[in-house]
Amino acid sequence: MWDKCSRNTLKSADYVSLVLAVFLLVAGSHARALTTSEYTFDELVVQADLILVGSVSQIHSFWGEGRGADTIFSNIHLVELEQIKGDLNETEYSLKVVGGIVGDQAQFYPGLPQFTVGQRYLLFIKGNNRAMFPIAGISQGVYRIQWDAEQQRSIAIPNGDSSTQAPSRNMRSMAHEHNEPGHELIGLIGEIRASMAQGQ
Repeated sequence: MWDKCSRNTLKSADYVSLVLAVFLLVAGSHARALTTSEYTFDELVVQADLILVGSVSQIHSFWGEGRGADTIFSNIHLVELEQIKGDLNETEYSLKVVGGIVGDQAQFYPGLPQFTVGQRYLLFIKGNNRAMFPIAGISQGVYRIQWDAEQQRSIAIPNGDSSTQAPSRNMRSMAHEHNEPGHELIGLIGEIRASMAQGQ
């Protein structure tokens, strides 16, 4: 399923152009290899082992071992956790994903969401430490959290454009009417918990 980019030796002056060139080349030739089945919102909730909100405090990239020795992985360290689904009795959590930069070597995968230190996310996690990219639905399972200062509330913005990321028609209509790029975080969490209750 996964088609890995080859290693690239980077010089600081050419870093941006090389990364862009590699991304466009691989995206054009292997885009179909990274497609996944889209889930409905309820299916996304069921598929996830763990659903949580957390802030990225640091990202540590490293070379794999054994059969993965030629692959770069990154640990996404999450803090300030709010657990919605799953068994997690920790105050911090590490998400292992494929791709990253180690020294002057970089590996990138088209279609995979990127994480940023300091950013807060709502994540639908599936198969951490087993899957190459342990997020249910890949882009479907990642929401960026932004603070709306005017409305004094947190907004969850879908990583991709899939309509299945909107939990209900009512929430899609509400977001459209208020010209919002996403959903109110509290409402989205409520929809997740309602979906979980229905599935019991």
